[in-house]
Amino acid sequence: MRSLSECPTASLAWRRGGYSPPDFALQANGETFATLTFLDGERTLARVETAEGAWTLKHLGLLAPVVTLREEGEKTTLATFHPHALRHGKLEFLDGAVFDWTWHPDGGAFLDPGGIALVRLHAYPGRDLTSPAGLERCDVDLNLTSFARFRHALLAAFGWYLVLFDHQRERDAVAAETALRL
Repeated sequence: MRSLSECPTASLAWRRGGYSPPDFALQANGETFATLTFLDGERTLARVETAEGAWTLKHLGLLAPVVTLREEGEKTTLATFHPHALRHGKLEFLDGAVFDWTWHPDGGAFLDPGGIALVRLHAYPGRDLTSPAGLERCDVDLNLTSFARFRHALLAAFGWYLVLFDHQRERDAVAAETALRL
């Protein structure tokens, strides 16, 4: 696996590898720059791996719906995502770095404090985020001039986790509503 800082392009894609558990690889030009694998059936715990290391993402529940980022095997939370109204949110790192998350009809983006998109995610063209078929691909556009380029792989993985988690939640709500009608 190569470091995303060595990637020759600003356009990459998350592609599904396996289905049980679901796993994805962030790829460009046939090379892998990061992976994301869900570790539980509810898709609340995931493992992210890049050339720089491995981390876990964990959604912490309904009453306090934050998502944490930790180095794999460690207890210290390196970053916490706090959702806001309209599904937007803020990702705050332990070192003080802060990135806003904004939703778009087909995905989302992490923005720097000045409102410039650092990492933008687009669900596979033609797929509705509420489709019961599941998401298999997400295009990723990077801002290569950003000061936070060393965090692009984590931001891309965190964003994809949020899109996938939201898709799962929406799909489960539609399934529950359909079951009630039957």
